[in-house]
Amino acid sequence: MKVRYAEGWIAAVLASQPWAGQVVRWSPGGGPKPVGLSIGQVRLQLVQGGTILGDPKSIPRDWDDSPVSAPVVEASPRTPAEWADALAQAITGAGHDGVKSVETYAQWGGSSKPGGVRIVCTDGAEIFGSLL
Repeated sequence: MKVRYAEGWIAAVLASQPWAGQVVRWSPGGGPKPVGLSIGQVRLQLVQGGTILGDPKSIPRDWDDSPVSAPVVEASPRTPAEWADALAQAITGAGHDGVKSVETYAQWGGSSKPGGVRIVCTDGAEIFGSLL
């Protein structure tokens, strides 16, 4: 899964979450990297890791603004860890076929940052979302 595609999809997932407020995609300087989401007063920076298996050209580069059906996650996040947990629950609940697993940075243990999520995709890519 390409990071720009994941960014658009996550924005669509969060659109139905009352705790998310207004969700806006952003990219510093108008460039393609890094990418992220403003979720109310919180910013989520997304970067891609891992190795995409198969032909990367056949994988969609950006989300097409299709609606997403995601169950509402009951949350009132205030701390980075609470935001990460709410994000992980929302992303998991949306059930994308291209998502193998979702975990907070605390669950993953691979980052010293206080809040963020790691999305492991079925195509071998990993999307890291760090709360700023």
